Order: sequence, then C-alpha cells, then structure tokens
Amino acid sequence: MTAASLLLICVTSSFSFADSLYLYATPASAGMGGAFGSIANDNAAIIMNPAGISATKRYGAETGYLYTSPYSGSRLDFSAVDSTTSEVGAGFGYYRDTYQLPSEEYVQRNTYAFALSAGEPGIVSFGMTGRMDLFTRGLSGQAESLGYGLIFSPGVSFLNISIAGLNLTRIRGTREQLPPRLIDAGISMLLHGVFTMAFDAVKNLEVDSKYSVDYHAGGELVIVNQIAFRGGYAWEQAENTKTYSGGIAWKAPRFTLAYTYVGNVENQKDSTQLVSFTLYPF
Repeated sequence: MTAASLLLICVTSSFSFADSLYLYATPASAGMGGAFGSIANDNAAIIMNPAGISATKRYGAETGYLYTSPYSGSRLDFSAVDSTTSEVGAGFGYYRDTYQLPSEEYVQRNTYAFALSAGEPGIVSFGMTGRMDLFTRGLSGQAESLGYGLIFSPGVSFLNISIAGLNLTRIRGTREQLPPRLIDAGISMLLHGVFTMAFDAVKNLEVDSKYSVDYHAGGELVIVNQIAFRGGYAWEQAENTKTYSGGIAWKAPRFTLAYTYVGNVENQKDSTQLVSFTLYPF
C-alpha cells in the first residue's frame, strides 16, 4: 500500500488483492493513486511506510471507513501516531475488514499493527512495522509479519525518495493468511509549498511474472492551507487494471476530514469510497 502503495494492488490471488485494498488505503493515499510511499504523512504510514512517522513531526488519532463494490467489502479502522513526545516515533493501528472471495465466501479479519520510527525530518528517517492478522470468518488462525521503510531527502527539502518492504519478514501463517510481500520505490516533489507530485512503482514478490510491477502517480493541491484536492492514476499490470481517483480534504488546525472516490477505468460499476476523520489534540 509505502513506500507503498496502494490502493488497488492487484495480484494473482484474490486474497492478496483484497488485503492490499483494505489494509493500505486512506483517503490521502488512495486519492493520490497510491503514490504515497515517499510522502507517508498520515496514519497510512503505519503499514505503508513506517519511516513516514518520523519524517513529519506530528500527533494524530484517526478513524476511517472504506466500502468497495467489487468485493462487497468494508473496513473500519482506528489508528494513532506520535513523533512529538520522544525522538522515537510510534504508531498503532487496528483494522477490521470483511470482503468476499470469488467463491462467494466472506472473510472477516482483525489486524493489529505497531510501528517504530526514528530519524531527522527533512533529511532521513527509517522505521519498522510488526503486524498480526486474526481471522474469525472464512479463514481460521493468525498470521504475523514485519515490514520496513526508509525516506531520504537528498539535500533539498522539496524532494523525497523512499524504499519500503511491506510484510517482507514472515513469522507465522499460511499462504492464504499472509499478506503479499511488496517492494515499493517512490519519489515525491513539493512545488511552491502548495502542490505535491508523487510517483511509485511496486513490485509484488508473490507474482512470478514480468508483469508484476504496478505503477502509481498522483498529486495534491492545497489552497489557503485548508482545502486539499487530490487526484491519481494507477496501473496494476498483474490484472491489467487501471483506476483513477479523486479526493478532497478539509484541514483545520485541530482536525482533518477527508473523502476519496476510486473508480475503474473500464468498469464504472466498480468503485471504492473512503472517508476519515483525524484529530490533532496537541
């Protein structure tokens, strides 16, 4: 999702598709087409690129909801990140999602993620995420994995380069339970302090094919430091799926309210919608 990415990372297994869709997306990351690994400046960083927690000094508590029509699925999440009270930033996320497999069987899962991050904002930051999935319907048992991330600004504050490995170290779980292993490389540029452009390429290590790299591009325009408009495009080679996204966010001093719509270029009936509320109490 992350560096990562991403909103609709399609892979050969429908389970992996649903995992990427439900676990990695927030309105910000989805609104930019999944090109979010080198930005990671909201709570999506917990799973997508934990280095983002320390890349921006902040405290944020967030709740979000996602609904997707292709898989008759939904996700509810709660998360918090803190990189202000100590030199080591931390984040915790809880995700409860339900989605339908092609067999028409529903899977229900509770995911817990804990991330640690350190570094110097504007220069370099790194992090690690531990994740545990508990299945209560459709599948049984649990899976555990570790992910890693790095964000680097090569001497200029307006440019970020990132690399992240999602779920690279597998500790426990079967192939059906474990999330896909992904390598996400990203780059982003902040222009004139108001417009951000970002690009990500995501390699799925579970797909043994030259068509296993997905591409994401997106942008965000912030007006008067309060209203953010987002747009993005993603090309998932594994399934030859192309999606577009658009989103808007209201950024008040103590909270952010965001919404994003994601559509399928070739099938307008397939859509995903996300909303979130983020509180900044300090």
